[in-house]
Amino acid sequence: MDINFNDDKITEVSYDKPVKKRKWDRWIYFAILLLIIFSVLKWLISSWIFDYADGFLKQQQFDVKFTTDIRILNYNIKEDSPIKIGDTLFSYEFYDTNLRRNTLQDSLKNLVGNATFENHQAELTSQVLKKQSLVADLKKRVSFWKSEKSRKEKLVYINQITPNELANVDRSIDDLQYEITSLNADIKALNSEILKTSAINNNKNIRAKAENIVSNIKNYYVSPVNGKVDRFRVTDGQVAYKSDIITSVIRKRQFVQAYIDIGDLDEFHEGDRVAIKLPYGFNKTLTGKVRKIYSISEIKDNTVINKTIDDNKYGVVIDIVPIDGKPWEDVKISNIPVKVRKLKFT
Repeated sequence: MDINFNDDKITEVSYDKPVKKRKWDRWIYFAILLLIIFSVLKWLISSWIFDYADGFLKQQQFDVKFTTDIRILNYNIKEDSPIKIGDTLFSYEFYDTNLRRNTLQDSLKNLVGNATFENHQAELTSQVLKKQSLVADLKKRVSFWKSEKSRKEKLVYINQITPNELANVDRSIDDLQYEITSLNADIKALNSEILKTSAINNNKNIRAKAENIVSNIKNYYVSPVNGKVDRFRVTDGQVAYKSDIITSVIRKRQFVQAYIDIGDLDEFHEGDRVAIKLPYGFNKTLTGKVRKIYSISEIKDNTVINKTIDDNKYGVVIDIVPIDGKPWEDVKISNIPVKVRKLKFT
């Protein structure tokens, strides 16, 4: 082999190291594809196999509320206590803000009215005293003129004065006596008015006191049903306004109220066995049966079943109960949305 050492041309050839291709990303893409295919197939197949309905798991409960405002005075039982019909739950008093405002206004009116009455009575008494003083003065003048009449009668008898002067004295006495009679009549009328106004004011104060006593009567609320008392939503001393739920009496009788789409009405029948899927990570499925299908459709409660409002807003109401009649022990709470599922071929 001949080697030419004089060749100045140098050729550099670079060889890239082969890169090993990744294979795990293909598996990720494949898994995503399988997941999508599985979801689509599940969606398609489940609609062929199952009928679905949205519902709400409830518990038989009696809500304690009033049509007027009340104040809770004291609870006679504790939360979660069992009670029977006729047991006293709490004591209360009526708390009507309008009534209290009117009562306050009436109290102020009574105070103002009493002050006005006292001023009026003082004025009438003052008039009576003035007239009585004037009557006493007039009686003194009558007494004087009567003595003067006796003296002038003697003078007329001895012809010292004329009978006309004696007649003037008689007229003065008559005028004074008439004035005294008028004043006595006024005094009698004033005294009568004082008595009448006093009686009216006393009766008014008696009625006001009676109304205040009636408004502060303590009332007692007794349970109309058997069950267990839930939490107290209004504490002692607080005001429960009209339609506010004070507490609830619950019974261990659970049921599901569901809405069937009108198009699926023929798929559900009374006595059908259904599965009830619980939400919120319960990861449990209950079994029940359709107890009742109602005849009148209702507007779906979209806030309850977490659905957007669409054209299919009406549904037929059905009641679902446990198969054996016992409560679902796996469920410790109520008033939660659920999903109802039923096999088509049953």
